[in-house]
Amino acid sequence: MTTWQLKLTTFLWRLIFFACCNVFDAFILFQGIGLRLQTALIVLYRWVLYTPRSGDFLILIVFGFFWDAIYHLPFGFHSFLILATSIVLYTQKRYLQVSHQYMRWLVFLGVLILVNQVEYALHLLLGQQIVFSFMLALSMFITFSLYPFVFKFLQHYDR
Repeated sequence: MTTWQLKLTTFLWRLIFFACCNVFDAFILFQGIGLRLQTALIVLYRWVLYTPRSGDFLILIVFGFFWDAIYHLPFGFHSFLILATSIVLYTQKRYLQVSHQYMRWLVFLGVLILVNQVEYALHLLLGQQIVFSFMLALSMFITFSLYPFVFKFLQHYDR
């Protein structure tokens, strides 16, 4: 394979994987359960900190628009949030990359809480009323619990 074919293949596989994470989250959201699993945030965290590649920003912008369509938010809301998160992760990489698995998990918890707080602050700026509920806390706990499984899967995937 030539270099551009390899890059295109990698880009397409990442696009498809990120799409599957978003479709899974949307399916749970549309079932009316009230849970919001943020597996795509786990993928974003893993890819930006541990396996960055060219073209990832394009994937993030596209799926930010996809999330906006799912959640019926203004065009670019999630793209801004995802790009801001990835830029913060990328610029603070030397502090956030840790080798111990449990510390990595705790760093992700901090990122998860921070991203959710910024997202809900942006919702409030749009005039939407957000109430901290049991389902939001449960969603964050499930996302936090899924982190080791998704991280290990991505380690196997990125080989």
